[in-house]
Amino acid sequence: MIWELPRSTPEAVGIPSETLIRLITELKKLDSLNSIMILRRGRVCAEGWWKPYAPEIPHILFSLSKSFTSCAVGIAQEEGLLRISDPLLSYFPDYDGVVTDPRMRRVTLRNLLTMASGHASCARPAMLADPDGDWVRGFLASKLDFEPGSRFVYNSAATYMLAAVLRKVSGRNVREYLIPRLFDPLGITPGMWECCPKGTNVGGWGLYLKTEDLAKFAQLLLDGGIRNGKQLIPADYLREATARQIDNSMNEAPDWKLGYGYQFWQSQHGFRGDGASGQNALVLPEQEIALVTTAGLANMQNILTPIWEILLPSLASGPLPENPSGNKELSALLNSLSIPPASGDLTRRHAPAQWEFLPNEAGITRLAITFGEKECLLEFHSKHGVEQLRAGFGFNCDSRIQLNDHLPRRTAASAAWLDSSILELQLCCYETSFREVFRIDFSSTDQPLTGSCRFNTFRNPFLPDLRTKGNGR
Repeated sequence: MIWELPRSTPEAVGIPSETLIRLITELKKLDSLNSIMILRRGRVCAEGWWKPYAPEIPHILFSLSKSFTSCAVGIAQEEGLLRISDPLLSYFPDYDGVVTDPRMRRVTLRNLLTMASGHASCARPAMLADPDGDWVRGFLASKLDFEPGSRFVYNSAATYMLAAVLRKVSGRNVREYLIPRLFDPLGITPGMWECCPKGTNVGGWGLYLKTEDLAKFAQLLLDGGIRNGKQLIPADYLREATARQIDNSMNEAPDWKLGYGYQFWQSQHGFRGDGASGQNALVLPEQEIALVTTAGLANMQNILTPIWEILLPSLASGPLPENPSGNKELSALLNSLSIPPASGDLTRRHAPAQWEFLPNEAGITRLAITFGEKECLLEFHSKHGVEQLRAGFGFNCDSRIQLNDHLPRRTAASAAWLDSSILELQLCCYETSFREVFRIDFSSTDQPLTGSCRFNTFRNPFLPDLRTKGNGR
């Protein structure tokens, strides 16, 4: 089934074009958004991608994946496959012997949904430490610090356990379970959903969707879970999931302390699913708005605040007079969005050079670099074989490269000389939020290659600490 979201001018849905121009201009100051789509009354009135991000490319959602897992749990409960009041351990009786804390036997699925499993911090380390890669065992054997249900502690491992329960009762991973029940009716072909070593979707992160797919999901939430007259997400469950179910006022950021539902956050206006670095599915029922973003930000509040301060005060209750010149200006602004390439001296070139590296976790043994008229080519010799990265001088070149990542990534890279000896490369892994800056010092005798990043909290660990065996030659 194909569902193309209808488009309209902003004025047709009661939003002045000038307001959206101000909003996008403000968001352009952030480093950086990847995409945005704004709907009112079911119609898209603004959409844009910061190149090299593009409409057709799925983007990692990080913890926004949790909201999809929650919806799967609600559907499964409606189908009689589970009850959120059930103890978690009742779905894994064979693991009773690994339980070290008797409070674990009192953890319910609802406790997992509300991030109140009783842990003092996310239990991912305990899961990852299991010697056989059995994350279920690692979670159930972990220590609790509080009575289940008594305290909110953000815990992606809790969402993984919901995904594991769903697989146990349905025989399907969350992604496959949702295809006929949610994705197909919305006209979504989901991207991959990363899995644990045992093949279970990780649930709390790891789903990839296109921006418009995410917008369809947000619109479905705004519509109460109904699409084409069919209740895709059970109405009672959705009302509970998107309402305040537990206190999280211990958090500091304004939009992260107003209450939490079943893998949904309460906001100053409406509610949302969100993921690290600015993945948002924002739902504003009173304003009839669904708004989605993908981004690469350390401070996610910086996306929401301009929406509250610029967009909401300008909404009209009905259509506004059309504004062709404003529409044209807004369209030009949206079409101009891009992440700037490397800047500096774009004319300098250098003789071919190569370096050998001491042992490192990325398994990189050698780097060779050559220069062409418009671009340079880096060849990394590593545990993955020979990986090539092309970088344009002042413009992006596309490559697919893995290095120290767990997956190969589509990567746009540009290059410029900062001075006579230091070459800077800016990389954007545009299925993700990850961005890197490499600097190659052709005059250095101890460390010609270093890596730094645009933002520290959500960097992609492309390169570990690298040391050369000798000078570049």
